[in-house]
Amino acid sequence: MDRLPEPATREGPWPAADAAYLSLARSGLGLALAGTAVTLFLTCCAVLAAVWPERFLANGGAGGERTIAIVIAVVLGLLTLLLSAGVVAALSPHGLAVDRHGIWFVTRVRAEPVSWQQISAIGGSWKEKRRVYKSSLGARIGQEIMRRLLTDRGRYLYAVDVFLHDPDSVADRHPFAVHQRHTRHEAPPAPGLPSRRLRFHVGAIGDYREMARHLHRSAPHLWIGEYRRDSPV
Repeated sequence: MDRLPEPATREGPWPAADAAYLSLARSGLGLALAGTAVTLFLTCCAVLAAVWPERFLANGGAGGERTIAIVIAVVLGLLTLLLSAGVVAALSPHGLAVDRHGIWFVTRVRAEPVSWQQISAIGGSWKEKRRVYKSSLGARIGQEIMRRLLTDRGRYLYAVDVFLHDPDSVADRHPFAVHQRHTRHEAPPAPGLPSRRLRFHVGAIGDYREMARHLHRSAPHLWIGEYRRDSPV
């Protein structure tokens, strides 16, 4: 867990001083930086191939390889810009706090609470990294190495899902309105729960595990366990 930041102003509610706090910015920063570094490296390789085909491409790029390199460089360049925007967003302080009152989404300037009385269930969701068939032994070994390094037995992109008795009660509050809009078409993980939920992505698996254990201890009657999600978010 992390240290709860001090509020920028004394106006509005704020979590208790002894609240458990997880910085979602810190947790997601490593993954964002790694992705940006990889795509930046690949972009540079594609740019070099496009600019100096006679040095970096077979046959000097005479067979259309240079055009392909240009297209790849443009696509990877755009992806690098998107990932860079993700790094900037990750640097903005924000996190999840849990205290006697309930669960809070905390930024540098405000804290949005959801009381325990409003919550009907809490769960942990994850996405599955499926194995893709590789014809060569080296590719299969590489795939397994990356799977072990970046996932938890194929599970990744963990998130804390918070289900409310009345989802409309926070429909006009940011970022809860965005969370509910993105999850409104998902099937609920258990009967009687709404489709819309508040979803807090946790970048590092270890951080997710720590927060999940704390939520289970704090509200065991609300914890419904973990489940796979197939949604885009």
